[in-house]
Amino acid sequence: MADPKATPLSALPGAATANGAGDDETFINNILSQMSKDNQESEQAYAQTQDNYNKQQFAVNPGEQHIQNQHQIEAQKASYEHFDNQDYDLEYEEEEEPKLTLIDKIKGEVKGPLIFLTLYFILCLPFVRTFAASQMARFTQNGNYQLYGSSLFLGLVGAGLFYLINKFLM
Repeated sequence: MADPKATPLSALPGAATANGAGDDETFINNILSQMSKDNQESEQAYAQTQDNYNKQQFAVNPGEQHIQNQHQIEAQKASYEHFDNQDYDLEYEEEEEPKLTLIDKIKGEVKGPLIFLTLYFILCLPFVRTFAASQMARFTQNGNYQLYGSSLFLGLVGAGLFYLINKFLM
């Protein structure tokens, strides 16, 4: 049963002809031809877009680029041959180290042990040991741990100072 609200086929535009089948065929053919035209236009637009992309991507023709590269390689080879043909002595001249006197050599050898001796003396002073022990007391209540902790702390401080002095002053 037909819906009473639906529009009858005879009321549709183009349906009032005597031969309804012919009008349907032309209508379908029109749609198909329009689809074919749209497809051709989109293919042409796609091809044009691809061409524009290729032109932007390859500003120089790859064949021309290859030829330019070959010319550059040949020019470099020619310059190397020209350079090799000249009789240049390419050996590096070694710079001579300044000759150190005996006193300078002794100073250089004794610096490290003197720095170590000075640091050891300073870190063994009673007020430095007392300060280190009081700092360790913050962390532990046991006297043995304070003694070991302060010795370890002073050793680390001494090693750090020795490294910094050697790194930046020597």
